[in-house]
Amino acid sequence: MKKLLLVMLLALVLAACGTKETSDDINNVPGNNSDNVTQGSPEAKGEKITLYKSDDNAENTVPFDENFDSGEEELVPFIFSKVNEHDVELLDYTMENEDKSLMLNLGDDIYTIQGSAGANMFVETLARSYFENLPELQEVTFLYKGSDEPILDHMNIGLPYKREDFEM
Repeated sequence: MKKLLLVMLLALVLAACGTKETSDDINNVPGNNSDNVTQGSPEAKGEKITLYKSDDNAENTVPFDENFDSGEEELVPFIFSKVNEHDVELLDYTMENEDKSLMLNLGDDIYTIQGSAGANMFVETLARSYFENLPELQEVTFLYKGSDEPILDHMNIGLPYKREDFEM
């Protein structure tokens, strides 16, 4: 847990320093999709999937099982709706680089995420849930209305969270 907090703190410091990657792949907005971007979502392997939520103290993530019917709903928005404990809207998403990168485009209500602990739980529950159910996925990137501009000091926008950041 200490290692995870250290990695998250380092990522926040780098984000606050104004470090930023600029590329057309990261600036993925509707109508600006590159050839290596696919829309849609891989199907879940079974009916029961494992997701993560924050514990009662909002200090750690804990797993829970959820039933998923791949014939009725796409996996990425399903996971977002079941795990998101804030009122943050998922505007859209894309899978890139042969399903190794997931870009989640979030709406204005991202500002409802309060403080470092809230942002940490928001990111960790979503990232762990996606990494658990999409084995080929290597990184999750959050965007704000299609932009990678850093808008929050307690959450990386436009910079990927990697599978190894969560020891998965």
